[in-house]
Amino acid sequence: MTENKHGFAPKQEIKIGGIAFTIIQTAESWVKCIASECIGERAFDAQNRNDFAASDIREFLNGEFLKRLIAEGAPEEMFEHFNVDLTADDGLRDYGGDRVRVGLITCDEYRLLRGNIPALPDTWWWTATPDSPKNPYVRIVYSGGTLLYSNAYYGDRGVRPLCVLKSEILKSYLDGDMKKRAEAVDMMKHIAAAWNIQPEEVFEEGR
Repeated sequence: MTENKHGFAPKQEIKIGGIAFTIIQTAESWVKCIASECIGERAFDAQNRNDFAASDIREFLNGEFLKRLIAEGAPEEMFEHFNVDLTADDGLRDYGGDRVRVGLITCDEYRLLRGNIPALPDTWWWTATPDSPKNPYVRIVYSGGTLLYSNAYYGDRGVRPLCVLKSEILKSYLDGDMKKRAEAVDMMKHIAAAWNIQPEEVFEEGR
């Protein structure tokens, strides 16, 4: 793993568009991160297709979800396009790969980077890896961290988006967010002084 020139490190948690992500891999100019927790539960694909490139979950992640992050202030240009290897768990390569801006982790990535990925006890969540193109199953991470399979249409599996972010833009974005927070705290102190109240009272109901 290559050291990031902007100081980001594996296991570091960051907030993007109001959602917590954990950095799981670094390169000189980019970081790969996964949602620290599931953002919700949904089917991989309502038609039970286990090809990530053709799935409902891919459409959601690169459409509604990405737009939500951008609407919450995340710079669109920060999100790199990256390849998702769709080699099936049985080794077949019928699905090839896919190129996305938001994806899911593959089983190979999960095995390689597991030590950097926050565990989610009591939660089952999707990977991008098909069990086989000969069946409708998708590999999932079970609550104990092991890998199992699930029908693609099941709607009670968790979603943990995966992103590759340009670290120069990420640093600027996070620095700007910290500046906004500092300005908000400073404003709170001024309000508190003007009204002769304790700072923590500023956010009480009725103020």
